Amino acid sequence: MGPQASKASANAIHETSPLLPKSPLSGSRSPSPLASVTSGSYVEIPSSKTWHTHIALFTALANCLFAGSVLIYSLWAPLFQRNLHYSQMQVNAISAAAEIGMYLPVPIFGYICDRYGPSNLSALAAFFFAPGYAWAALAYAGGWRFEAMVGAFAMVGMGTSSMYFSGVTTCAKTFTGRRGLALAAPIAAFGLSSLWMTQVVSRVFIDENGELAVDRAFWFFSGTLMFVGLLGSIGLRGGTGKEQGLGDETVVEGDNRWINADTRAFLKDRTMWGFAAGVFLVTGPGEAFINNMGTLIVTLRPSTSTSSSPVDPAVHVSLIALTSTLARLFAGAVSDYLAPPMPTSLLPPVPAPIKRYSVSRMYILFAFSLLMFTGFYLVSSSFVYAHPTLFALVSSSIGAGYGAAFCLAPTVVSVVWGTRNFGTNWGIVTMTPALGAVVYGSLFAAEYDGHATGADGTCVGAHCSRWSFGAMAASVAVAILSWTWVWRGSGGWRQRGVIV
Repeated sequence: MGPQASKASANAIHETSPLLPKSPLSGSRSPSPLASVTSGSYVEIPSSKTWHTHIALFTALANCLFAGSVLIYSLWAPLFQRNLHYSQMQVNAISAAAEIGMYLPVPIFGYICDRYGPSNLSALAAFFFAPGYAWAALAYAGGWRFEAMVGAFAMVGMGTSSMYFSGVTTCAKTFTGRRGLALAAPIAAFGLSSLWMTQVVSRVFIDENGELAVDRAFWFFSGTLMFVGLLGSIGLRGGTGKEQGLGDETVVEGDNRWINADTRAFLKDRTMWGFAAGVFLVTGPGEAFINNMGTLIVTLRPSTSTSSSPVDPAVHVSLIALTSTLARLFAGAVSDYLAPPMPTSLLPPVPAPIKRYSVSRMYILFAFSLLMFTGFYLVSSSFVYAHPTLFALVSSSIGAGYGAAFCLAPTVVSVVWGTRNFGTNWGIVTMTPALGAVVYGSLFAAEYDGHATGADGTCVGAHCSRWSFGAMAASVAVAILSWTWVWRGSGGWRQRGVIV
């Protein structure tokens, strides 16, 4: 095969997978990148050097860089409890509403991305964020019941997911040469969003008493995120082949349906359910920790009569954001460099010209999961209660494990089941963190409220979190076993010829 064909194959979009039905076009050996196009699917842009591709990349990263306001919820949680007199279970219900809004509609958002383009989803994000944060600002300033805040944060969650998913899907479908980095870059930007937002909120939105001016911060997010979403509705139009009129050149009957042949194969694959269970068992505890870290830090106080904790929540929100971002970038880069090469839809696997050491993405995922396990264990074993100044070990280990999991899990989905239906497939898997956040957040809230002795309903001491965090640590261990089974067990990916 000549150099032109080789160049074309490097730009091919859809990797072959033994787990998916064969396309009628799969036998084509045309050097054109459009050879494997299906109706309603994106295609790779023949040259990534065009101006519209660069604008799309910039806009996608900007969307992700502004999408993570929900990750700083732990800054508001103690103030909801102290100033609005919400119980810990009510505070957790608000965060659960955000998680449900962020994850449960993702299959729909993924379908919108796959069929109508990320730009439309970015516009939708603007119309979730603006009223959501405006409602939250009014609820806080007016001291409304927690149910009002639940509704507001459900909209914030949907805005978060819409804005984030529009950026990630743009990168996943446009830049397929380096799959790990193509996903790591927007996902890392999402992690960085909570870092800069924490610094801005903790320095700019302070009232005359030195306390966070929560309502003012909410108004800021309402206006800013509406602007970013509308900007993305314009900038993301050039990021994928479909939005340049290239996506409908070859039609395969039935592909425009939400549950198409690829999605049906995905849902019928038992390894998908095992993999999704592992995502639930890892990301659920991670989400619960991030949402409740501010309250957990309160439990580190020497007594209920002490007004302040030796640990500053804002510092650790930033630390989680930093370690999560670095872990996403590191995991994406390392997985690209060390993972075995994948076949494409146009060419079979080609042996590397220089023999090098390779490591499966699954081993990298296991390593970061064990790091996350360590953070939960340090809380459940009461280590941080004896040494509260070392809480950074907890926030950094859980932050790194959480970030790497959210980088590697979608990468695995795109490798195992392909990119043609990536938005819908990954959207289905990401419904699990919402359930996980509710389950593990409720475990912590129940234990916390059950031991609360302070006049303001607060709890102090290791007994406030010992058993719930022990359950979180055990869940991460079970997740590793579940992933090992779907990868190397009977009928798993390795036996079926899937290179991960």
